[in-house]
Amino acid sequence: MISRIGKSSFTMEKILFILDNLEGGGAERVFVNIANSFVENNIEVQFLAGKKTGVYLNILNPSITVMEVGSTTLLAYLRTFPRIFREHRFTHVFTASHYSGTAAIISKRITRTAAKIYFTHHYAFPVTRPLKYLKGDIILRLIHFFITPYADKIIGVSKGTLEWLRKFSHRKLPQGSFIYNPVFDDTIYSLASEQVDFPTDVENKIILLNVARLTEVKDQETLIDGFNIFKQTRPGALLFILGTGPMQSKLEKYIQAKGLSASIFLMGFQTNPYKWMARCDVMILSSISEGFGNVLVEAMALGKTVVSTDCPTGPREILNHGEFGYLCPVKDPVALADTISKAILAPLDPELVKASSKQFTIKSIVKKYMDIL
Repeated sequence: MISRIGKSSFTMEKILFILDNLEGGGAERVFVNIANSFVENNIEVQFLAGKKTGVYLNILNPSITVMEVGSTTLLAYLRTFPRIFREHRFTHVFTASHYSGTAAIISKRITRTAAKIYFTHHYAFPVTRPLKYLKGDIILRLIHFFITPYADKIIGVSKGTLEWLRKFSHRKLPQGSFIYNPVFDDTIYSLASEQVDFPTDVENKIILLNVARLTEVKDQETLIDGFNIFKQTRPGALLFILGTGPMQSKLEKYIQAKGLSASIFLMGFQTNPYKWMARCDVMILSSISEGFGNVLVEAMALGKTVVSTDCPTGPREILNHGEFGYLCPVKDPVALADTISKAILAPLDPELVKASSKQFTIKSIVKKYMDIL
C-alpha cells in the first residue's frame, strides 16, 4: 500500500516501466500518462527502453530516468534485465510487450527479486490472419501459454483484450483484470484551441480526420477507398491523416494512383493532434484490430462524432455498442463510406459524447492503477 503524510509524503514503491521505445504508439502514451501521474503522487519511477528513442521522451516527467537496453530482442532483454533487477530492487515492474513481459517474468525467477511483474496487454488479433503471421502467432501462443501465466498481474486495456488473451493462450489467467486506458486530462481543451495550419483551403469543406500510425493494422488503404466512394457524393470533402509509419510510402503512391492528392493529405506525426480533432467534422478509425482506441476517446472528449470499424476489441466498448459513435464492418470501404455519410447527416450530440468520455480521464484511471500497487 502507498503511504502518504501531507505534502512531504513518501512511498516505499519503486516502479519500473519497460517499453521497446517511446515512439508515438498507444501503449507508450499510456505508460507515460501513468508514470507522470505516479511521480505527481511522490512515487519513484524509472523507465527502461529497448531503444531510447521517440517523441514521448519530450513529455515524460524530467525527473524520470530512462535507461536503455540497446536492442528490442528477447535475447537482449534476457541479458540485461537480471542485472537491472538486482541493482535497483524495484517493487513493481510494468511491461507492455510480449518479449519484455517474458524477459521480466524469467528475470524475476533468476534473480529471485520480490518485484511484482504487471503484464499489461494491449492488443487482440482477428480470428483469422494471413499465413505470413503464422510463425509469429506460434511464438506468441507459446509465450502466452508457458510464460504469461506466471505474471503477478495481467492487465488488459479492455474487457475484450483480456478475453482474447484467455482464449488465445488457452489459460484461465485468474490474476487477470482490465483497466481502461488513461487517455486525457483538461490540457486537451487548451491544446484543442490552437490554430491549425491546413495545407489547403478548408472553407465550407467537409473535414474528415484519421489519427493513427501508418501500419497495416490501421488499414488506411480501406479508409482511402472508402473516402473515394464517399467523395462521389461529397466532392468537396477532405481527409487528413496524422501519423507516421512503415506504410507511408505505399500510401503516398496509393493516393496518387487514385487521383486523390488534392483531397487526402498525409500530415505526419503531430505533437498536438487535438487542434485537428477540434476542427474536423468526423474522426475515423479504420483499424483491423485495436486493443483499445485512444483516439476515439480523445475526439469524443472534444465533442466529436466518431466512426470506427467494429474491430476487436476496444472500439465497441468505448462506443457502448454504437451508442456514442458509429460502427461499421472491418475492411469494407462501401460500408465505411455509407457510415461516414450517416455520421455527417446525423452527428451525435456533442455533450453526450463528451460526458461518455469522462470515464477515461487520466485522473480516474490512474487511481485504479494506484489501488493495485
